[in-house]
Order: sequence, then structure tokens, then C-alpha cells
Amino acid sequence: MYMTLIKCSFKQQIQFKWDLLFHIIGDWLRIYIKICIWNALLMAGSGDGADFKSLAAYTIVASMVMLLTKSHVAEDLSDRVRSGMIAVDLIRPISLKWYCFFNQIGENLFSLLFEGVLIAVISWKVWSLPIPEIKIIIPFVLCLTMGIIIMFYIQYIIGLLVFWMKDGTYTNMITYALFVMFSGIEIPLWFYPDWLRGIGQALPFRFIVHEPIVIWLGQMGVREIAFTLMMQMFWLMTLFLTERNLWNFIKKNIEIQGG
Repeated sequence: MYMTLIKCSFKQQIQFKWDLLFHIIGDWLRIYIKICIWNALLMAGSGDGADFKSLAAYTIVASMVMLLTKSHVAEDLSDRVRSGMIAVDLIRPISLKWYCFFNQIGENLFSLLFEGVLIAVISWKVWSLPIPEIKIIIPFVLCLTMGIIIMFYIQYIIGLLVFWMKDGTYTNMITYALFVMFSGIEIPLWFYPDWLRGIGQALPFRFIVHEPIVIWLGQMGVREIAFTLMMQMFWLMTLFLTERNLWNFIKKNIEIQGG
């Protein structure tokens, strides 16, 4: 059933061929502009000890990670609760949570395969970036996988709050702002001042983007990788328990509007 959801998501996405083309062009231009900015900062002596290849690789991998971790589950749940369509979702012979998860995974895999791979290959050729060894790729994939699930759980929990708030606009805006600031998707966290980086250490967002990329760049030792994976497991357990308790409470107090 879950594989069918992924296939259906693929079929939906492939209908928008021009949209895909413009996404490829737009993402490539965004990467190119970011790397040009990093190069200019390095030439001006503002790189804080970083080198060009590391920053270029960080920018490209961050874009690929974003394709896999992006999620509009909170927004979708908000719309479905307001319209009353959530009533249909609740009687489907499949968990609402996993329906949302695998539907999103299908979209993200499509974006990675038909958009991300092409952009990554071109970028690696243009800037002649090195490919990490297998011993780095394995923990990177593991860390990235848990990061994808963490991102989904955050979005899903924010989406569930709409059962009380009736409008998820502001919670989505706040969550997205925190994600952009503390995930490292735009700026590596090593550039942050200590006090701001300290705030990021207490939040789960860095484990979605920044930590997997640091592993990819080979900047983590074995102990650091193990600690990162343990922290991801901690956040996954925390978010899982939060989601379960929230969902159990919703089932007892659900109120459907519209429909």
C-alpha cells in the first residue's frame, strides 16, 4: 500500500513537466549565486577559515538535502481540517500519519531523481568537487534518513495543532523561520556567534540538514558521528511520544468543520 502511495505521488508530479524544468533552472541559479557569494567572501578574507570547495560542496549538498526533507504536511493538514476532508482521511484503511509520510516521500524522491541528480552532477563537474569515501557515505545516509523522519514529525505535529487553532498559518511561519535559521540550510552553523549557535544546539533542526552535511564533508570523527546519531534517536523518540500523546488526545476531542 505504501509503495502504491509513492507511485501515485510520482505520477502526479510527472504531469507538471514545465514546472520541473523551471525548478531545475531556478535551483541551479540559486546554487550558482550562493557559491559566487561564498567565493567573493573568501576572496575578501571573510570566510572564517573555511575553504571554497567545502563551502561549494556544503551549498550543493544542502540543496539536495532540502529536496529530500521538504514537507508541506502541516499546510496540507491545516487545509484538510478547515475543509472537513480530514473526515475522509480518518476512515481510510491506512494510518493518516503514514499516508502523509509516504505521499511526501514520493514527491521528494521524484524531485531528487529528476531534479537533484542532474543539478548535483552539473555542479560537481563545474566546481570539480571531491566525492567522499564509502565509509563516510554510509553514516551520511543513515543520518540523513533520520533527519528526513525528524522533519516529517515536526511538520506532522505542527499540522495536528490545527485541530485546536483552526488555522496553521502562523505556526507554519514560525516553524519554517526556525528551520531556516537553525538547520543550516542557508548558512553553515559554524559561522554563527556562540550564543546563537548555542540556541541551535538545543533544537532538533540542525540534525535535519547541518549535521548530515558535516558528515558528508568528512568533518566529523567516529565519536562525533555516534553522538549525532544518538541525538537524532533521542529527538525521534521525543517527537514520536509527543505525536502519539497529541493524536490520542485529538481522537477524544475531535471536531470536524466544513465538508
